[in-house]
Amino acid sequence: MEGTATTGESGKRSWVNMTFDREMSTAEVESMKRSLGARSAVQVPPEVDAAYSRAREIRFVKSSCPEVGALMSVLAAAAPADGRILELGTGVGVGLAWIVHGLSSRTDVEVVSVEIDPQKSGLAAGAPWPEWVNLVVGDAKEVLPSLGCYDLVFLDVPGGLKASLLNGTIAALRPGGQLLMDDMNPYWGTGSSLSGGDDRGPERLLEDSRVTCALLQYATGMILASRLPNC
Repeated sequence: MEGTATTGESGKRSWVNMTFDREMSTAEVESMKRSLGARSAVQVPPEVDAAYSRAREIRFVKSSCPEVGALMSVLAAAAPADGRILELGTGVGVGLAWIVHGLSSRTDVEVVSVEIDPQKSGLAAGAPWPEWVNLVVGDAKEVLPSLGCYDLVFLDVPGGLKASLLNGTIAALRPGGQLLMDDMNPYWGTGSSLSGGDDRGPERLLEDSRVTCALLQYATGMILASRLPNC
């Protein structure tokens, strides 16, 4: 388990490092953080914890962290009536589970999730998804043009693919639609300039005239963008 920040009687934060003799579930870790008063703790819903368990079964370590997932839930909950949500990079369904959690009992929103790896998509498909969830197996570059337009897109594929999908992803956003892209810390951590060329990969989103962006520099690092009207 990673170091956990706690708040003592003096109000100052301190760090506690703990080691366990077994692998703890995500829900157990977050429960432990909350019990210690860790401000960064995120409550992991049961359906999301089940998805994290699937990831552990195949040693898949690239699932969305709880902080990113919680934000996805909030954005999904704000989807308009009869809206559409797209996830590029299903993995084993962790991000998808966060999206479904955010939608709660709503049945008016369609969710499409695309995964290129049949094994991972197959594991995700074994979960009890609502009937308005559609899992697609395929290369996002090839299928994206045929998927229509969306109110929210979660771009959760490896870094190089993010850059190659930016143009098509922005084009798939409805006016006012939002795009969330995570795992940006490796780009910012290298000290690369924000005014460079295409070698910055997905950072090019920040300068695209079709969107307005906010940098969310916590968790794995994210960019949240909104499609501008008439662009």
